[in-house]
Amino acid sequence: MSKHYWVAAVAAMFSSLVYGQNLEQIGSQPPVSLTGGLSATASFYGATGIQNRRAPFSYILTGSPTLNFYNSISIPFFFTYSEQERVFRQPYNQFGLSPYYKWITLYAGYRNLNYSEFTLGGHTFLGGGFDLHPGIFHFGFIYGRFNRATPVDTTSASFQPYTYANWGYAARIGVGKGANFLDFSFLRARDDSSSVHPDPAFAGKVNPAQNFVLGMKGQVKFLDHFIFSLEAATSLYNSNLFNHSVLSDSAKSVYTRFLGKMIATNSSTQDYNALLSALTYQDKTFAVRLQYRRVDPGYKSMGAYFFNNDVENITLAPSFHLFHNKFRFGGSIGYQHDNLNKQKVTTSSRLIGSANLSAEFNQHFGVDMSYTNYANTQRHQVILVKDTFRLAQVSQNFSFTPHYIHASQDRIHAVIFSANYNLFSSVDKSINSQMDTKSYNLFLNYQLTLVPDNLTLTSNLNYMDVKASNIEEGNYGITLGASKGFLKNKLTAGWNGSFLKGISANSKGLILNQSISINYRISKHHSFGFNASYINNRSQVTILNPVYSEWRGDLSYRFIF
Repeated sequence: MSKHYWVAAVAAMFSSLVYGQNLEQIGSQPPVSLTGGLSATASFYGATGIQNRRAPFSYILTGSPTLNFYNSISIPFFFTYSEQERVFRQPYNQFGLSPYYKWITLYAGYRNLNYSEFTLGGHTFLGGGFDLHPGIFHFGFIYGRFNRATPVDTTSASFQPYTYANWGYAARIGVGKGANFLDFSFLRARDDSSSVHPDPAFAGKVNPAQNFVLGMKGQVKFLDHFIFSLEAATSLYNSNLFNHSVLSDSAKSVYTRFLGKMIATNSSTQDYNALLSALTYQDKTFAVRLQYRRVDPGYKSMGAYFFNNDVENITLAPSFHLFHNKFRFGGSIGYQHDNLNKQKVTTSSRLIGSANLSAEFNQHFGVDMSYTNYANTQRHQVILVKDTFRLAQVSQNFSFTPHYIHASQDRIHAVIFSANYNLFSSVDKSINSQMDTKSYNLFLNYQLTLVPDNLTLTSNLNYMDVKASNIEEGNYGITLGASKGFLKNKLTAGWNGSFLKGISANSKGLILNQSISINYRISKHHSFGFNASYINNRSQVTILNPVYSEWRGDLSYRFIF
């Protein structure tokens, strides 16, 4: 058995905690306790006008007990029992632990750490490691499995048919605290080519890879109001360890020459760079951030899941608040483009803009507004005949939401109105007019709470319309609701009813949706619940939307311990 699997086995033995456990307090906690809950639900169902979507009667028993040791180590269990499923499992492989003592933190099991966005950037691994923070210094190291091997999928045609197990380690070293610090980190990971044994017919579909990433991350605050931050990384990536062709000296970049001894290099080895820098000015009421970001085409790290690569952008983001934070504004404007290596046929550029405004005129009335305008343009790099192909698209969104709330000892009134408009359109109508889409969403909500009576009444008017080319879909209607508490809120009952009318040619019918709920809490450990819903679809176009009725009821019991 390889050392990789011993690491996974040991990690799994200890992988059952919440994120952190303070070992200084473990002696004051109870040695063993049991928490969790059990529930039983019986469901009833019926339909007319359509085929049944589920069984007329079903039941389900579920439980989620958790054993706790010293309120630090938690071993969760889960089980389900129904007429369709019998499941019992103890999901050790989904948890991990991070005990700490003063400036020492240990990791075991499934953990998720972030050294840097471009090196180890939030990727979950199964393994172990530590973090040390003596004074202003900090050191970290982890080792484990980043990905499990997946077997060959013989049904795959265009998708990746299998994946290798991936193992690696990462480390960081840094100095500083608060707003001033400097960190260096690296990650080295490699696919285990022996973890998958594909059929010869699938051999070569996926090749094992190896990766080494070196990064730095720093920040400094100066002149009381300015903060400069910088994050950069170089990733050396060999996408095919089976490739035995040698990478010539003339093909090696400066980064490959410097980092080439950290991984196996061949003609499949490439290096990628990423950079993020920002200068921020901030005082009590005003802030502005100037940010530059560049990620090379194809940039990847085995310590991160995804990168939006082949992108360069610069943004300016001001924000301020006035009148004791009653008036707030935040926005950004910038420019972004791809095709950094000039190897694509087209280059896409975008104008990035957004603005958010919030105002509280008094303790009762306020308004929120937002506007975004994202423009995307594509242009051929190669001139064909006497013209160039150009595609430009604009996405705009505007929302306006005023609200009014008046609260007294006996009553609470709340009124919220929201209007949202979205437009996605192409500038050149002769090329892309079929993609133009407009949507409108309006709703007006009123809620009244009678505090002494434990009674809440709600009403909502809504309108939704989506138009694209020759297609239009939408509806409008009203939703009413009421809920009330009895017996010092041990018993609660509620009703909701919606009445919607379609506005398109294919769905001009009326849809009625009613639901009720009753819950009774006998004690802090025992409670009963009943929920029922009824839908009546009276569509006028029965071929596309048949007339039907459907109802469902659930009767449940829950025990919490």
